[in-house]
Amino acid sequence: MSIIREIKIVNGSLNEKFYCDLCSYPLLSQKDFEKSKEYDCCYDCYLTFAESRRVDWKNGWRPEKTKLRDYILLKQKLNSEEIKWD
Repeated sequence: MSIIREIKIVNGSLNEKFYCDLCSYPLLSQKDFEKSKEYDCCYDCYLTFAESRRVDWKNGWRPEKTKLRDYILLKQKLNSEEIKWD
């Protein structure tokens, strides 16, 4: 999956983020934007990493790079494969 992180603003300024600081996926839902403002990550990353460690997260804790890499690979795989229901 390729992500182009360039956004061009015409006639105005924007202080809103459009991508998760952790997984680099685009923010799509209202929940994504809400969690991005408060926790600097999308809703999925919030549920996976930040929710159970809110205090630590606010104090700067972030997942290890290997865990984050594995999470992103899993997310890519889930988003690219067709789910088969038996």
